[in-house]
Amino acid sequence: MRLTKQQVKDSPEIDCDRPVSRQTETRVYDYYGWYPCWGTSLYMGGFGYIGGPMIGSSALGYGRPPQHLPDMHQSDGDPHLRSIKAVTGYHIHATDGEIGHVEDFLVDDTDWSIHFLIVDTKNWWHGKKVLISPRSAQEINWNDRLVNLDVDRQRVKDSPTYDASTTIDRAYEKRFHDHYGDK
Repeated sequence: MRLTKQQVKDSPEIDCDRPVSRQTETRVYDYYGWYPCWGTSLYMGGFGYIGGPMIGSSALGYGRPPQHLPDMHQSDGDPHLRSIKAVTGYHIHATDGEIGHVEDFLVDDTDWSIHFLIVDTKNWWHGKKVLISPRSAQEINWNDRLVNLDVDRQRVKDSPTYDASTTIDRAYEKRFHDHYGDK
């Protein structure tokens, strides 16, 4: 890395306990002179632009990012983004009542997309964990820490049981999507 100790010390602080925000990303990208993955056509499978400082912050002696990139400098953070840590524990409601809470997530390690929410149904149906597709989330109420689904309780109850030792392969995903009628 071609950075001095002082440049690293002067870099924008990142609060790991706050929700992810594009504003935080923008400050870091601007400082290091990187293009954000969401601001250009350089999106590469979710990883963003990885490369040397082509243009960027005057603090590092490079130019400024192009003017066509969106202005995301808002001090309050993006109200629509949450970290996985923040959403863990949210209650899950089907169309006809509560089914459990978000226990964890299954994230694709190639593009960092959320493939499934792991839902613990112990308060409704003892001993079963199920996977829910993020596409089934009809609405998320941040204030009430609640995810409303567009499926009913019976569909969830009849879904394949999730076991952490089971490999989620194409066959499992096909059964899952067939059960929920996903295309």
